[in-house]
Amino acid sequence: MSTQHTVVIADDHPLIRSSVVSLIESAADLTVVGDVGTADEALRLTATRRPDVVVLDINMPGIDAFQAAGEIQQINQGTRVIFLTMTDTNAAIEQARAAGVSGFVHKGDDSSELISAIREVIAGQTHFSPTIKERLSSAERSSGDSRLSTLSSREMETLRYVAKGLSKKEIAPLMHISVKTVDKHVTQLMTKLDIHDRVGLARFAIREGLIEP
Repeated sequence: MSTQHTVVIADDHPLIRSSVVSLIESAADLTVVGDVGTADEALRLTATRRPDVVVLDINMPGIDAFQAAGEIQQINQGTRVIFLTMTDTNAAIEQARAAGVSGFVHKGDDSSELISAIREVIAGQTHFSPTIKERLSSAERSSGDSRLSTLSSREMETLRYVAKGLSKKEIAPLMHISVKTVDKHVTQLMTKLDIHDRVGLARFAIREGLIEP
């Protein structure tokens, strides 16, 4: 009898989530121990179920997925994180790597790609699907002078929350920081990006592919 490896799925689109659950359950060596609609719920399931792998979408309500990826690995060092998403910008891929994500699969890839990714990260490898590898090659060839490259990881998180329309009071508990610190990050964002209002920051984030419009 083959060893059963456990997986948690987090995606805020129920139809996509159910399809991913069915796909994973079709593999004899994999079993889904929870499927949820937010990264916050994925964190709670990681603490209680200790899955081998958590598959996360990037653009979901609540806590930022990149922050969640780091926290999941702190909760249980044996859990690996894979992003399954339509967001395949260079910035998103670099943020994923910085967060220690083990795999990155585009939703447009063949369904077998996700199963391969799960099995490989369980074996201690990393898995970036062909679509993502192509993006990585492009990023490595680029000059790196994008305004995004001047932002810290915390400023990037703040930018995504601002772009989603969250207030500073709403952002603070999600990032586990004070409102004053959020205000500092927003000020630094406006200075570095030469954008001086929240609407402008949101438009920039959407244009750069940090969130879906």
